[in-house]
Amino acid sequence: MNKKRAAKRWILTFIIGALTGCLGIIVTFFTKTLVNMKFSTVYDLIEQEKAGTAATGSAFLVFVLFNLLYVSIAWAMVFLEPLAAGSGIPEIKCFLNGLNIPRIVRVKTLLCKAFGVTFSVAAGLPVGKEGPMIHSGSVIAAGVSQGKSNTLGFDTSFARFEDFRNDREKRDFVACGAASGVSAAFGAPIGGVLFSLEEGASFWSTRLTWRCFFCAMTTLFIAYVVRTWETFWGQADATAMFSFGKFYSLNGEGM
Repeated sequence: MNKKRAAKRWILTFIIGALTGCLGIIVTFFTKTLVNMKFSTVYDLIEQEKAGTAATGSAFLVFVLFNLLYVSIAWAMVFLEPLAAGSGIPEIKCFLNGLNIPRIVRVKTLLCKAFGVTFSVAAGLPVGKEGPMIHSGSVIAAGVSQGKSNTLGFDTSFARFEDFRNDREKRDFVACGAASGVSAAFGAPIGGVLFSLEEGASFWSTRLTWRCFFCAMTTLFIAYVVRTWETFWGQADATAMFSFGKFYSLNGEGM
């Protein structure tokens, strides 16, 4: 029975890492899509202004309208779920140290945070996708480990996840989710483990260290697999959400 339960625990850890990696890829992809949509429209209007076929200042006006639209959508997400505001890292630290904040690991919070951070970054606000990924990974871990969702209205407590319906197991899975969030954001699985160990959880064990590392490595593996599809991603060497962009030489060649 103990071996079976341990195997289920590792399987759930793998699922958490895979889902966190997929979420990071989706958020980054749609952020780039929204940014490209905004700037391609603005650049076209700039060329039209140069040619005299568009009114002067129309490109700037459209640029402002795009940003206002993106910010409005992000604001609506925070209005729907106030806990989706901010990075969520302080709240996850509190959760890992025994303070249970209502709705902090709900699916609604995850959806609002994912949409909110996508449109916030696309609007050019001084925020990043990296911090919210830690919160997002923790929400995924909490939902998968418990096998239920109050928001979506399903419950599998009588199936395969009943053994993990306690605060200790949930806390350990959330620690793994936080580590995978760091891995998805920065491409640093060891950094994710150190974050959960040093900054997050107060309750730790050697087994939890290996589970966090496995979860973070799974996230990074998923990111490598998907982001090497250059036809889909458009940038084969992008392995983390955090990036300084492409560097160009004096001859205009990408580096």
